[in-house]
Amino acid sequence: MIELCDSSAIGEGEILRVDVADFPAIAIARHEGQLYVFPDRCPHADESLAEGWLEDGRVVCGVHFAEFELDTGKVHNPPVGCPNLSFFKCEDRDGKVFATLTGGPEHV
Repeated sequence: MIELCDSSAIGEGEILRVDVADFPAIAIARHEGQLYVFPDRCPHADESLAEGWLEDGRVVCGVHFAEFELDTGKVHNPPVGCPNLSFFKCEDRDGKVFATLTGGPEHV
């Protein structure tokens, strides 16, 4: 696992973009106290999910308005060909967010 940021940097209901050396940008969201780490790229197109928002336990893409469930990754209101969102394993350890980025994201 690698350290991504201080956990205090992500407020409730927010999404934060984090740049990691030698890896595509990562997004971290906090919903109901739980942290979620996923690629900062809509699975449909090369658009930042961190520029979207959280609503009703879903990440909403600000460009296509596809909605991805934080608990399952399932997509709602998808444009044609939009797959589910995948996540990285993460944890909040001693006030820091850590994630396993090797092996790529996984469907929840």
